[in-house]
Amino acid sequence: MNTFFLRSSMALSAAALLAPAMAQTTGAGTTAPITEPAAAPAAPAADFEPGQRGRVDIGAGFSSLTGGNSNWNDEYVRGYVGLKPGTVLNWDLASQRHFDQRGTVGALSLTHTLSPWWYMSVGASSGSADFQNKYRGDIAIYRKWTESQQWVTGLSLMKSASRDGIHRDTGITASVAYYSTNDWVGEGGVVYNKSNPGSVEGYRGFAALTMGREKQHYFTARIDHGKEGYLPTGAIANGVGNQVGFQSTELSLQWRQWLGKDWGYLVGGQFYRNPYYNRKGLSAAVFFDF
Repeated sequence: MNTFFLRSSMALSAAALLAPAMAQTTGAGTTAPITEPAAAPAAPAADFEPGQRGRVDIGAGFSSLTGGNSNWNDEYVRGYVGLKPGTVLNWDLASQRHFDQRGTVGALSLTHTLSPWWYMSVGASSGSADFQNKYRGDIAIYRKWTESQQWVTGLSLMKSASRDGIHRDTGITASVAYYSTNDWVGEGGVVYNKSNPGSVEGYRGFAALTMGREKQHYFTARIDHGKEGYLPTGAIANGVGNQVGFQSTELSLQWRQWLGKDWGYLVGGQFYRNPYYNRKGLSAAVFFDF
């Protein structure tokens, strides 16, 4: 059997935009608009690049919002570290000012290889502001397919609760990814979410593409569209509609460029819209491999 080993750095780079970041959660909604994609628990646990155990990103983001909402400011440090072959720890710590509130949010997730064909991830996050979740937990299982193991399917479960003590969310995500031998990764999936109170159900679809090579550069694009349950706590809607069960779209672009053997920069752009406001954002970071 010809086993296709996924580079941990390639997988993590792709995963950063393939699923909503655990750390960037809102108080009441099916998905969390993000200003900078974080390392998400969608990456296969894989053998590390020779001489490399992890990575650290240090950066900031700014977003302008319409509809009378205040602008966003974010500062963050995040990364991953290999605890041992087949086990990766992702971590994220961010200070965010959204909707005229300042909060700190932290997240941890662990991705572990179970066998040559299976791997799983578990994660948790918590924030201090009203627009962040009081807690969020994720668990996911992934399966590699075909002799080359280039196809990967995933199924994940998410539960969260907001700090207002009222809003709660449960979500299920089904995804499929293809890891090409020509330096690109494609992924698509569907997210089902139930928001309470009111049992507001919603579906979202997402697609992402990452192109590039380790120690050179990566370009990643991600788009998702579908139904959200509630607006984030603190958002201004100007009385448009009932503010429950609305459609939204988000597009994210990211470029990671190595300037030396073990460091470089990361830039990104984001656009999000719903019936009540639009958001445009830019982010920048430096990163270090170790």
